[in-house]
Amino acid sequence: MRIKSLVAVAAMTILLGSCAALQTLSSTQVPMSAIIVAGNSVNAAETAATAYLRYCTPNPSPAGCNDDAIKNKIVPAVKSLRIARDAAEQFAADNPNATLGPSTLIDAITTSVAALQAILVQYNIPTKS
Repeated sequence: MRIKSLVAVAAMTILLGSCAALQTLSSTQVPMSAIIVAGNSVNAAETAATAYLRYCTPNPSPAGCNDDAIKNKIVPAVKSLRIARDAAEQFAADNPNATLGPSTLIDAITTSVAALQAILVQYNIPTKS
C-alpha cells in the first residue's frame, strides 16, 4: 500500500513539474515587431490558396481542381490562418504601447502557415506567380 502511495506522489510531482514548464512556455514574451512580421507572413500562403479557390470556382471546375482538398483541407487551413493572424493583429491593436507580446501568437501563425504550405505542396498548388 505504501508503494502505491509513493508512486502516486511521484506521478503528481511529475505532472506538477510539467504544468510549471507549460506555464513558462506559454508566458514567454517576444518583441511586438516579431508578432507584426508573423502576421504579415500570412499573405503569401493565403494569396496562393485564394487564387486556387478562385481558379477552381467555375462549374464545372477546370482540370486539376480537387474539391475534396478544397473543402476538407484548404478552406479549414485558411480559416485557421486568418484566426491566428487576426488574434495577433487584435493583440497589437489592443496593446499599442506594448514592446512585448505572448509567443503563442507567433506559434499559432507559424503552425497555420506551415500547415497551409504543406497542403499547397501536397496538391501541387503554385505559391508564386
